[in-house]
Amino acid sequence: MIETTSRTYLTSVEFEQVRHAAETYREDLVVSLAGLVGLRPAEITRVRLGDLREYRRDGTPWYLLSVREDDEAGENRTAYVPRDVAHDLQKFANGDGIDPDTPIFDVSARRIQMLVSAVSDRTTTERLQSVSSRDLRQGFAYRLLVEEAIHPRVVQAIGGWNSLDSLASFFETPSDTDILDACTGVDERETAPTTTKTERRPADRQFVNRADDLVRCFEMLGEHLEDASTHSDVVTASCTALATCFAGVWFCDENGNPHERAGRATHSAATLRAALDETDALATLTRDEGDESTDIVVDKSREDALCVVAVQSADTVHGYLCVTDRAFDATSRRALVDVGRRVGRTLVAVERKQLLLADTGVELTMQSTAHESMLVAASSRLDCRFELEGVVPVASGSLLHFVTISGASVRDVLDVVGDAEQVQDARLVRDYGEEALVELVVSGPALAVTMVETGGSVRALTVEGGVARITGVFSGHADVRGIVDRFTTAFPDSHLHAKRDVDEPVQTTARVEHVVDEELTEKQRAVLRAAFLSGYFEWPRGSTAEELAASMDISSPTLHNHLRKAQQKVLAAVLSETS
Repeated sequence: MIETTSRTYLTSVEFEQVRHAAETYREDLVVSLAGLVGLRPAEITRVRLGDLREYRRDGTPWYLLSVREDDEAGENRTAYVPRDVAHDLQKFANGDGIDPDTPIFDVSARRIQMLVSAVSDRTTTERLQSVSSRDLRQGFAYRLLVEEAIHPRVVQAIGGWNSLDSLASFFETPSDTDILDACTGVDERETAPTTTKTERRPADRQFVNRADDLVRCFEMLGEHLEDASTHSDVVTASCTALATCFAGVWFCDENGNPHERAGRATHSAATLRAALDETDALATLTRDEGDESTDIVVDKSREDALCVVAVQSADTVHGYLCVTDRAFDATSRRALVDVGRRVGRTLVAVERKQLLLADTGVELTMQSTAHESMLVAASSRLDCRFELEGVVPVASGSLLHFVTISGASVRDVLDVVGDAEQVQDARLVRDYGEEALVELVVSGPALAVTMVETGGSVRALTVEGGVARITGVFSGHADVRGIVDRFTTAFPDSHLHAKRDVDEPVQTTARVEHVVDEELTEKQRAVLRAAFLSGYFEWPRGSTAEELAASMDISSPTLHNHLRKAQQKVLAAVLSETS
């Protein structure tokens, strides 16, 4: 927890630890409404689905909640609701058939407080086992004011505090140094001898411009990563983009050995390695799962602060980004952590793409009866069969699963699978009578997710009678033991069922395959594959463009744009071959 001169507040990492202790959707929603929306227990009891309002900006949905003062009165204030919380709220209310004008949590405020206490009691960290609903709300305010630097009047409005004085305790009393830093801390690149007083920006304008710089930097990074086709491309794109916003950038391998660099080099390879050793940064980054230090380490002992971020996908570390700058505020640190994860996921995607074009590889089949897999648990409970038709990655980091079910009713399957923590959304695509195709939006522990995160291309996944078999193709240089260990850690009742070398190309090199693999962007390929698997091209359609866009968490115009470009490229290849 973060301690100020007045009291101690819940950090973002600690809040997520509390949230992960929730065992049901109901518990998770209550914790989220208190800690991410800032509602009091009594306000939570009055939340209705009809109070949730959707707004769209540039095709992206955003949500506001009318917070009622009491059961009879209208809205008292407006609160902001993160998209995932809004979606969970809608899913919970619709799944239980709750009318839009009926309170979703038909319990007392005291019951809400008891529920939060029950969740916190299940956390593994002793200091979090006494977290109350008030602590969640106070942590919400602290994160907005201090970590997110949102204007106090906005926080006062959305949180329902009576006055700005109520928020004073969230801030430290500024020291002389703080005052000087805020009023005179102009970036050295903008401080020239001829700068006049009127040309200097106010301190708050500096923070806004810094945020704008970060946004532009990460937009550039996203564009470069989208075009990257090799490991070297990803490394170069990462360093080049970050160097536009930070003083210097090094990319180090998983052992901490410096490779590519960009920007103003304040460290040589030798001094950087020494700095990593002195701060024990790499050991700290992998020390304790769940600790904030697993994501980032900052060494402030030098003229230019050194920030080390793990480049990782799930639990796999692919290297480290070592960034130098004058200082790193909370916004920069959080942004760099996100960059590390984005770059890690891109490295996995690039490796998988190269694997698809390779002439050789290794095919692994894992067998599992672990009920940690929502498909295994559902198959065992309903005595039915699942067959994976395909998976599609989406921007949020989730995977769309298109699954054929047989031996059970669609309603029963959606009820059981939809309750799984990993499933963000579930819907019927098409009912064929004895079989049906469903779409699942999955994140977190799942067999196909683990296969993809370990660098494999999913060939097949069937689950029947509570037994799953999943086959994936990996690079011939893949660490088979490490892959098996990942599976058995995530799904204890699992083992390697079969292993064989694949000598034939995984895909042919015909013109159409070349276009799909080389000329389509990742987004175009994902949209085209999702449209195909979801029955968008069938008649009658199995999915509408709006449904598909919602599943992929993009706007309908964006989906149509990617789809048209992908179809144009593929059809041009087909027609040019046949003309």
